[in-house]
Amino acid sequence: MFDAAASAATLDPAAMMQEFAAGDPRMAALVEMMQAQRAQPCNDVAAPDERDELIVEMSARLDAAEARLTKMTRIARQLHEAGRAASQRLSNLAAALGACGLCWGDDPACLGCRGRGRPGMVRPDPQIRAELFGAQSPAREAAMHSH
Repeated sequence: MFDAAASAATLDPAAMMQEFAAGDPRMAALVEMMQAQRAQPCNDVAAPDERDELIVEMSARLDAAEARLTKMTRIARQLHEAGRAASQRLSNLAAALGACGLCWGDDPACLGCRGRGRPGMVRPDPQIRAELFGAQSPAREAAMHSH
């Protein structure tokens, strides 16, 4: 069971800081500085008019930051969509040319082709090829695959 006095001491922030300070000289210096700050009276209290001006200024800065964040979020979404669309087009082009859609044969560690997926390494997808390059005559198609 917990001892009530021990658990109260462990929850006391000042006691915890003293305990940390006892084991670490840097922490002791920090605790000393914090205690000195608490002992000094705070004369930085702004007058009500100054506080109102500060609130208005901070509110305007917050509104501007929110507007920038909204704009950046919109741009990020557009960039993400453009990247996704470009990736899909590259995958379709790779399929139309018989290349690896992941690395185009440039990565020996590629899980799809182990670096061997350059264009022409596998049979191109005729449907995607026709969509991208137009329909080809059957004789030309047969000549391309007889190599």
